[in-house]
Amino acid sequence: MNYKDNIFCAIDFTKIEESKKFISKISDHVGGIKIGLEFFSENGPQGVIEIKKMGLPIFLDMKLKDIPNTAKKSAKNLIKLKPDYLSVHLSGGYSMLKEIISIKETTKILGVSMLTSLDNKDLKSFGYNLSSLKYVENLAKIGEKAGVDGLVSSAHEVAYLKERLNNKKLLYITPGIRLPQNSLNDQKRVVSPSDAIKSGSSILIIGRSITQSNDPIDSINKIIKEIEVNFESKNQVVRT
Repeated sequence: MNYKDNIFCAIDFTKIEESKKFISKISDHVGGIKIGLEFFSENGPQGVIEIKKMGLPIFLDMKLKDIPNTAKKSAKNLIKLKPDYLSVHLSGGYSMLKEIISIKETTKILGVSMLTSLDNKDLKSFGYNLSSLKYVENLAKIGEKAGVDGLVSSAHEVAYLKERLNNKKLLYITPGIRLPQNSLNDQKRVVSPSDAIKSGSSILIIGRSITQSNDPIDSINKIIKEIEVNFESKNQVVRT
């Protein structure tokens, strides 16, 4: 079984030609591309259009959050670009989510729960006296009620959420994926690729482990191999 379709590479470059050159190199080895604020703030909508021409599914990771009317109008401009996925912050609230979902067309709306660069200590510093699991669950239930297509959270929470949410068709998109030998960088709640698949993750967002590698394709192959060796070989295959 080939897990390349589960892997979306985060192209967190600034220059569009650099991005296109890198995507061309890995396009046959991944399932899609995630582009976020770093790329968009430099290249804008035209940059997204150029990347879409390369033929891979696009996750436009904008993490929208504002008052409902502003968020809806912003989302409408982004949805015109026809990304396959668009992220919004669940903490924007039910009304904001409903406004965006009402205009989504063919774009799947993904609700971001808690950034993988945060942990329980951060929640406490924000004044929340609850665990990251419970915090993520509360936000996920708001997203489920509003009608999001999927959730973006650490794989640490995926199995937990699957038990507690009613919508079994939700996609689970998980950043913070690292092989044991990789640096954590600014991530805190990280898991291995095989553990993410085992938990039920639909899409693994992997950036620097691929983009900063001396041999990106070899790194992708190692990620796939890690899944096969530590998960599939044990006949514990979970596909969502």
